[in-house]
Amino acid sequence: MNIVELIFSENSSHSGVALVEGSRSVSYPELFKDICSLARQLEAIGIKRGTYVVICMRGGIDYILISLAVLLCGGVIVPIIETSGDEEIKAVLKIAAAELLISGRTIAGLKQLVFKSEIFPKGIVVSQAEQLVMHDQRIQAIDAAFVRFSSGTTGKSKGIVLSHCAIQARTDAADKVLSMSRNDRVIWVLNMSFHFVVTIVLFLRRGSTIVICEEDFPRSFINTVSEGVPTFLYASPFHYSLLAKTEGLPGNVFRDVRLAISTAMSLSVEVAENFHAKFGIYPSQAYGIIEVGLPCVNTSQDYNRILSVGKLLPDYRLKLVDTDDHGCGRIFLKGKGMFDAYLQPIRLANEVLTDGWFDTGDIGEEDEDGYLFITGRTKNVINFCGMKVFPEEVEAVLNRYPGIKESHVYGKAHPQYGQIVCADIVTAERMILDDLRLDCYRKLAKYKVPKEFAFVDALSKTASGKVRRSQEEV
Repeated sequence: MNIVELIFSENSSHSGVALVEGSRSVSYPELFKDICSLARQLEAIGIKRGTYVVICMRGGIDYILISLAVLLCGGVIVPIIETSGDEEIKAVLKIAAAELLISGRTIAGLKQLVFKSEIFPKGIVVSQAEQLVMHDQRIQAIDAAFVRFSSGTTGKSKGIVLSHCAIQARTDAADKVLSMSRNDRVIWVLNMSFHFVVTIVLFLRRGSTIVICEEDFPRSFINTVSEGVPTFLYASPFHYSLLAKTEGLPGNVFRDVRLAISTAMSLSVEVAENFHAKFGIYPSQAYGIIEVGLPCVNTSQDYNRILSVGKLLPDYRLKLVDTDDHGCGRIFLKGKGMFDAYLQPIRLANEVLTDGWFDTGDIGEEDEDGYLFITGRTKNVINFCGMKVFPEEVEAVLNRYPGIKESHVYGKAHPQYGQIVCADIVTAERMILDDLRLDCYRKLAKYKVPKEFAFVDALSKTASGKVRRSQEEV
């Protein structure tokens, strides 16, 4: 089974609009034609079943076309954010054993391939990887479609492998609550390198229209409102906060919206109340996990539950482990569309899961009606506007900078971005902060660069000599 062929078959008679981006519009027949044309070009340069392709480009219509064309060829897409540094890109190419890179810019040291056809998007560069390491037979046996590196290339960024079957199963599961249709007009504002498998694929499977407003938000959104009233929003609390503060948007602009999904980071009461005060609806939190899918969606407009991630979807099960006196415990999930493997180091899902259960690393509790509330996280990951940052990766860059003895990177709560990246630095000499920041921008994606630096005499350590990352560590 190929997920793109499934999209084709489910919409073979659909002539409506598939994608809108600014003044550009693509119908479903045009979408299928363009994907097939791109796929033929990609096959001509060697993309076939099991070819891993890193995609590092701005989200939009071309991003969707290229991604689906790679999948139609049987290739495996490995998306990374377009602001990734050259070193990060090359590291992902190596770890993923990818043969090709499709990006919005040239990367020094990589051989570029030339496309003569006008069908291939202008400004997009296809490059060959410097070296190729063959995948383990266990990975080759998976009908892989998608590999998502949660952040960077540290040991903790495992590379989650999803097969075509897993994608079909999790989109089917999500739609039992989202109920997408050809009548839906979806406003899309999120970064496609982080959000694609459940959402974009599901919207296309159900023949919905996706209006892409990722760039120049919220102005891009304002410009699209006059073209058609939205019925479905998929955004982060950051975007909902901006919409509530944006002048020129009438209070009835979301009158036909049946769901305003909030994802990527925790929704605050303030953002929910401000959005509701202006538009009359509360954003509905969703609980998305790349290893699991979309197991929870809050469809309730009950004020007392606006901070809940909702009830469990029909195809999933949940259990709370090591609960306290209030019933709060570690969240374990199981259900349809679970991930197939970790790529680095290689571990098949059945080696990770315990009787099918996945440890999310989150702490939560359910109320009397089954609404789940996330109360904490056991992982050190920093959540900046829905994008995950591993402290160890940023510390590795800082610690290589001349004069820095050691560093501690951590997240600091922020009302708009969820968390911002901060760094405490122990240095042997005085240094120019602007030079340090510029070095970080050269080596890290922009969102990973610390927003605040502090020079300290020493870092707090555990008894074993490790940097203390929380009050619980001793």
